[in-house]
Amino acid sequence: MRYLYGVLFTLLIIGASAQDGLKRPDIPGEVMADIGFNVWSSMPGGLERKTWSSKSVAIYYMKRKALSGKLSFNYGIGLGLEKMSLGDSSTLASNYTFTSGSTDSLAAVGIIPNPQNFQKNRLATTYLDIPFEFRFHPLGTQDGEGLFLGVGGIVGLRLNAHTKWKYDNNGETVRDKVSGKFNLNSFRYGYQVRMGFRGVHLFYKRYLSNVFQDKFQDGKNPVMTTVGINVTGF
Repeated sequence: MRYLYGVLFTLLIIGASAQDGLKRPDIPGEVMADIGFNVWSSMPGGLERKTWSSKSVAIYYMKRKALSGKLSFNYGIGLGLEKMSLGDSSTLASNYTFTSGSTDSLAAVGIIPNPQNFQKNRLATTYLDIPFEFRFHPLGTQDGEGLFLGVGGIVGLRLNAHTKWKYDNNGETVRDKVSGKFNLNSFRYGYQVRMGFRGVHLFYKRYLSNVFQDKFQDGKNPVMTTVGINVTGF
């Protein structure tokens, strides 16, 4: 999360400078932000998911190469943060999943009292992403403005991951944050579709790689989908 905070702080400084009449640096390309929700195709190991608190945020620096008056190739690099809210009864611990009756898994990260009473239970993962796509402008374009449909792909490298728990212990609120691999895949790849105008549009990303390296005991290993809205032109 600190990576995204750094990027957002830089964007705020640039925006404030522009409002004060200072000249913005003439840097080729532009910054775009994807904001939305993520979904796993299945929830393994007894895990649950809270829809509205499972968020996806990405900040990309993008460049555009015009191929014709209606077609361009857009590519870039940036950071993607996936925050999955796991409900209140089960969570991930190291390379294990534990529930209220799984003492072996609890021992992997220390004793966590009464895990059925999680007030907050999240898995957060940060990726270094490389998105790319072809954009078709049916009405034509000069600099990428106007209506468009984009189709492309995305590859990412996992930088870090952590779980964050909040629960009650004998009347005291306890907050724990544990970093680890959690059996997560080091790489992810998939395809993306975008539609709208240059400044604001909708996106759909479907990752073809599994979230975890190995299947759970129930045979499940989900893939991730993210949907949301994009703002471009910082």
